[in-house]
Amino acid sequence: MATRFSNKFLYVFLLPAYVLLSPGVSVAAGGAELPPGKSKVPGKSGNIVLQTDYMRIELDGSGNMIHLFDKAGGADYMPDGHVSPLLSLYKDSVYSKPRSVSYLAGHKKLRLAYENGSVAIVSVGAKGGYLRFELLSVEPRQGVQAVVWGPYGTRIRQSIGETICVVHDEKFAVGMQALDINTIEGLPEGNDNAGGGSFIDPLPGQKLPDSLKGSVGLEVPVNVNVTGDMPEYVRMYRGSAAVKKTYGSELRLFSRDRRLARVVENGNASSKGTNLQYVAPIDVDFTGSAIAFFGCPEPKVLDIIGAVEVAEKLPHPMLDGEWIKRSKIPGQAYLMFEGKDIRKGIEYADRCGFKLIHAGDLFHSWGHFGLETSRYPGGARDIRKVTTLAGQSGIALGVHTLTMFTGTDDPYIAPIPSDSLAEAGTTVLSKELGENDVLVYIKDPVYFRNLTGTHTVKIGKELIGYRGISPEAPWHLLDCRRGQFRTLKAVHPAGSRVAKLINNDYQGFYPDIHLQDAYSKRLAAVCNETGLGLMDFDGFGGESPTGEGTYGAAKFVDLWYRSLDRYVLTCGAGTFHYYWHIYSFMNWGEPWYNALRQSQVNYRIENQRYFDRNYMPHMLGWFSLGVDYRPEEIEWIQARSAAFNAGYLLRVDESIEKNGFKDEIFTAVTEWQKARNAGAFSVDQIEKFKDPKSEFHLQRTGPNQWQLYPVSLQTGYGHKFRKTQTGEPVTNRFSITNPYGVQPVRFYITAKATDGNSTETLSNLRISINNYQDLEIGDPIRAGDKLILDGKTLYFCDAYWKKLKEIRVNAIPNWAEGTNEIVVTSDFSGEQSPMLTFDFESVGKPEQVAGKP
Repeated sequence: MATRFSNKFLYVFLLPAYVLLSPGVSVAAGGAELPPGKSKVPGKSGNIVLQTDYMRIELDGSGNMIHLFDKAGGADYMPDGHVSPLLSLYKDSVYSKPRSVSYLAGHKKLRLAYENGSVAIVSVGAKGGYLRFELLSVEPRQGVQAVVWGPYGTRIRQSIGETICVVHDEKFAVGMQALDINTIEGLPEGNDNAGGGSFIDPLPGQKLPDSLKGSVGLEVPVNVNVTGDMPEYVRMYRGSAAVKKTYGSELRLFSRDRRLARVVENGNASSKGTNLQYVAPIDVDFTGSAIAFFGCPEPKVLDIIGAVEVAEKLPHPMLDGEWIKRSKIPGQAYLMFEGKDIRKGIEYADRCGFKLIHAGDLFHSWGHFGLETSRYPGGARDIRKVTTLAGQSGIALGVHTLTMFTGTDDPYIAPIPSDSLAEAGTTVLSKELGENDVLVYIKDPVYFRNLTGTHTVKIGKELIGYRGISPEAPWHLLDCRRGQFRTLKAVHPAGSRVAKLINNDYQGFYPDIHLQDAYSKRLAAVCNETGLGLMDFDGFGGESPTGEGTYGAAKFVDLWYRSLDRYVLTCGAGTFHYYWHIYSFMNWGEPWYNALRQSQVNYRIENQRYFDRNYMPHMLGWFSLGVDYRPEEIEWIQARSAAFNAGYLLRVDESIEKNGFKDEIFTAVTEWQKARNAGAFSVDQIEKFKDPKSEFHLQRTGPNQWQLYPVSLQTGYGHKFRKTQTGEPVTNRFSITNPYGVQPVRFYITAKATDGNSTETLSNLRISINNYQDLEIGDPIRAGDKLILDGKTLYFCDAYWKKLKEIRVNAIPNWAEGTNEIVVTSDFSGEQSPMLTFDFESVGKPEQVAGKP
């Protein structure tokens, strides 16, 4: 029977989950003789029943899964009226289901026959907590391009792990694991990338704009590096190993015959139709594709996956004697320090209680990944010295790389480009190209219309940049730059091969599926030679510039992992099904172009949902410790860390030495992280932390004991020059709310330059609280000056909050509970005098918190 599966899907909000496992499986044909020592299980006569310790599935006579039982609870998780083929065959967007199945008892194999005349032989094994299926053959092929395990439908909709390929409700989980790198997530009609997407799908309590109320389920573009954040009503999904369906969910893995050439869309979605890529044949087939299929009580998921990894020789990383998926290390906060003097970085990490320093980019160039730089001129030898030094303090060092990005200064590019760079496609010269010609005449333009990046072609050993392509025949590349990236110009005869190279986001290039092995081995050698403890694979996720999708990505990271002399932590901004086994955590950077409390807030929270449903350690992304940060900023980060039990990267450099709050900031990080790791916070407190608009202060009172204060921080009130009547002072009135009891006033004042002017001043500042309490500051205030009233003392500070002097006042005014009226007046030396911004603060009564013993 031929059918078409939809590769489009709408995802749903998924709830958290956590995990474990068990053994023992039996395989039997309904009504048939069972293998010795196995108990008979019920099944309709002629049907095949397969069971594990926790799950029983039943195949009908056509080879479709018609029941999936929780053996303990008795629930059938197969949707009503839904059948799932054990194995589908795929050709040209058409999926063929089996029409008959037989169990070859003596060989522990299933024989599946299809309407196209193909017969698939699948081995089946009982492996304790899971069933093992392996495709042994499909004959005759009949042009079959790929095979799909399932897709397998379930009634489960509560949590759908799109990367891990596990779905679960409160009691039971159903999952599938690929046992080889050519068995990948999703369906085969796309480009073999991990899939996923962002969809309008508001959660309860989230408001949808009126203009979008008919658009639930609509896929929308999200790029937080451009917009700074994403709407809260958008759900983001990072894979397609499991997807939402109207009846619940669907699990899907597939394997491709990569000996067949293909043309795919691969690249920027906004360039759709122009980013075609020819994928050349390689000697990889779907024969041997294998999966582990399981159902179990939800708390046993990780146990079963761990057993699968060990038994099936999948990556099973151990760190300090513990499986990385059980280790608490991947969920910890860590430091980024990119300075030359690593001793400063070690000092800062130690002050924060961190055990990992991300040292940034240590490479001379991307591609060959040389290590001799001005920072570490001795290369691996010098880096080994600093990893050893850090190790004496129990701190590991990590490195950032853009993975397969290849710089234009790398020997793979210049002066003689490699013949194994990733290509979009090729054509030939339609006429001879002279050494100084700037028009390149080509036979076929199809692969040359994508003009993102550097739009470079390779002819022989020459790289040639071009502005565009002619709108009509005779096809030619326009305004060519000959000998690009220091390659040598040459004469090229008609008929010469012309290759359009694939560009990365930094206008460099990539290796092809063969050359990428050299990159994998080199990056593993870097770890082995230097003692690095983290490899940050930035620019790497569920796709591949080679056109091979997650197969290419899995091939890369698997070779890296198996070339290490010990396990090295690995992270990146994305992951995929096979990489899940190897990677330590997901984290992402570059969010410091917006104010802290506005930068990627919804995106950070949305990623926590992804981590929950895919059994991943939680991370909040990167934060940069600004030289002018106050304790309130760092405690905002810490409260979010405690809210989601999530680590983060904190970027720090030597400029922190200027900060007047340096000691308080480091102490806040240390105490909050100690309290989080000690399980000190209550469920109610954690729920409050999840609100990004909430503020808190944590104060240590003793070993493993703290006081938690709620804080109201009301920011952004401005006072600046404006023209008034002669003799009338410039006045601004503010109204703020103190939700707590009567208490001394606290505020921060920042003087900012007007139109860049830093010479004019503001003086005779008067702040009146509730029309009867006044503060008067006679000193002139210049742009860059700051003032603090901490409830006890008023201080004049420099631009980085270092206290310069105490300002004497008669008495510190009090906030009234509820509404407070504030009147600010001052004199200005001129129209370019600085403007003042006020942040007002009040603090509630503390709650006692203590870590678990």
